[in-house]
Amino acid sequence: MLTVTERVTRRVLNARGYTSRWLPTSVGRVHVLQRPGQGELPPVVLMHGISANGLSFTQMLGRFVAHARRVTAPDCPGHGFSDTPRGGLDRDSMLAGLRESLDRIIDEPVILLGTSMGGFVATRYAAENPDKVRALALVCPGGAPSSSDESFRQFLDTFDIQGHAKALEFVDRMLVRSPQGLRHVLAHGIRSRFSHPELRRLLASISVADMLRPDELARLSMPTLLLWGRDELILPPCHLDFFKQHMPPHVQIEEWSNFGHCGFLERPEAVARRVIRFARTAFSEESPGTVSTRVRKHDTLRISA
Repeated sequence: MLTVTERVTRRVLNARGYTSRWLPTSVGRVHVLQRPGQGELPPVVLMHGISANGLSFTQMLGRFVAHARRVTAPDCPGHGFSDTPRGGLDRDSMLAGLRESLDRIIDEPVILLGTSMGGFVATRYAAENPDKVRALALVCPGGAPSSSDESFRQFLDTFDIQGHAKALEFVDRMLVRSPQGLRHVLAHGIRSRFSHPELRRLLASISVADMLRPDELARLSMPTLLLWGRDELILPPCHLDFFKQHMPPHVQIEEWSNFGHCGFLERPEAVARRVIRFARTAFSEESPGTVSTRVRKHDTLRISA
């Protein structure tokens, strides 16, 4: 599921000091981009969304390099330059490969950032491994459960993109401002990726029982920031309601104007700047092992920009 542009982009990043590594896991090799940083913040690990890869953070990587000790962007199993899991890509092979690769990547507590499906993965990993995650940043995270199997399947139908017209509709829902010159190109790429047999297999293997549980959110003891777009059109509003209802009291939730599901692609500098500021504030105000209670449960900041 790689384009010529992505292959060229990786070569450019390699030339700029980003090393490509393949980590062995029980389901196949996982590719990571990694570069030493120039700052004093903990290492940053960025988790991408479904059908994407670590290159989706290209516009953010350099901004974190200037402030953190190391920056790492893995490709999920069956995505980007990572191997397709032995036996095919499904929920079990995806999670197993990611858990094992994150365990190899993380040699000290990190700032873990996840978008969309990557937000779901980051949340679950942080809940299971609080000693490995110094701070958690989520951007339009996935993983919220639905009220029934039927409503969950209806949600997954969002990613059943058949035909160019539906692909164009997906582009318009994904971005606040669809670039007219690239709109059809993006639609072609999205249709190609979501029709890939391995991605269809992954989506078919997921059930509502696999989604995040309230008790998982309750275990997020580390400083946590959740950014949500007021123009979010991929994830339904009830998903944000789930996070608001079950996140611990210290979690900071911000709703951003002019920000959709892929707002981190349209406003990478603003997102990186906010995460860096969040991390600096959290680490300066808190001693290790404690959490802030400055933001009460259900408090939501509305950010206009």
